[in-house]
Amino acid sequence: GWYLSLHRSLDNLQLLRTRIEKELIPEMIRCAEELNDVDLVTMTDDDLIAEVQRRQQLNQHWVNVYWSEFIPFAHGMRLFGQIYNQLMTPEDPYEFVDLLVHSDLASVDRNRQLAELAHQAASHPELAELLQAGHLEGLPADFRSKIDAFIDAYGDLSCTMTGGTHCADDLRPLIKVLLQYASLGQHSSRDRLQEKRVERLDRFLDEYGGGNREKGLELLELARASYRLRDDDNIHLGRIEAQVLAAIQETDRRIGETAGKPQIAGRRKKLQAAIAGSNHLNKPAETVHHATNPSTLLQARQLTGQPAGPGLARGRARVIRQHTDLPDFMNGDILVCDAVDPNMTFVVPLAAAVVERRGGMLIHGAIIAREYGLPCVTGIPDATSLIQTGDTITVDGYLGIVTVHEKNR
Repeated sequence: GWYLSLHRSLDNLQLLRTRIEKELIPEMIRCAEELNDVDLVTMTDDDLIAEVQRRQQLNQHWVNVYWSEFIPFAHGMRLFGQIYNQLMTPEDPYEFVDLLVHSDLASVDRNRQLAELAHQAASHPELAELLQAGHLEGLPADFRSKIDAFIDAYGDLSCTMTGGTHCADDLRPLIKVLLQYASLGQHSSRDRLQEKRVERLDRFLDEYGGGNREKGLELLELARASYRLRDDDNIHLGRIEAQVLAAIQETDRRIGETAGKPQIAGRRKKLQAAIAGSNHLNKPAETVHHATNPSTLLQARQLTGQPAGPGLARGRARVIRQHTDLPDFMNGDILVCDAVDPNMTFVVPLAAAVVERRGGMLIHGAIIAREYGLPCVTGIPDATSLIQTGDTITVDGYLGIVTVHEKNR
């Protein structure tokens, strides 16, 4: 019944869009900001315990909203695709997605801000040297304030959720990614197909509804909003989850203070009970992959999945099995993972292509790959086991095939 409920009519989707954009998203932003303004350090233990519970309840509320309202709105993309394919009968069944890109995704805006910081560092060799050496205290005040503002908005990239901080001991993930961005040339691929997109849009609008271009544009704008939310909702949800993590981290800090002090063992026990079952938020989430004995590993040659982003790319595979692998991602690597979550997308501009074990055309990895004009193949069983970091692979985003050339020894 729930799966059937995901297929909504155009009128229902329009009402849902209004509710999401005018009520739910602004409320989520206010919620994250209100939680961020709370001073956890000055709270009493009892108040902190109550705050942990309150934040967990708020987070669960928004998770429920995500499944009941945000996920059904994703049908706006499908509906547009169905109508587009019926009218245009394109050779590429995913051609319609090219009309949805450049929709001001939150993760793309985050990447743009990273690129601006990296450009500043690349333009001033002394900044790059300080970053490379890890001497953050020596950074000019204006540059450090920009980094701090980025962390306030998006976190330090060390956590699995947007806005999370201190899941690593230092700013190593953010600094390593910044240095990689500094070595990155200007992306022209995002604008490469713009002329074709304009032509496709004109042809579609002429065909839709007997030439009713206004109705066609209305359907397209709904689909673009659906496409945008498919990425943005996790950014907003991550910021709330990051505030749960902040309260848990403060609780953990106090538990550490009580270690070896039997006279306050009762306090320690009470604090531990408050976060029982919640510490998973403070650990990097491992992607799903099968443990394999290297001596009996199947030496795959061609792996077949779903074509999710057109193009061809050959390069070195970088398999991401957990969030802590991301800082080691290098410019030109091919991203291989279980599925790209929104807080992994900051490495996508560095990638030559994207390969995912699960998912289809409309998951986050496919969306962000299309935004950057990267070849993408999704739905390859055991991709993170059959491909190893260092393997040379070719990604064919037209046919949905990944070819493994040289195995990493």
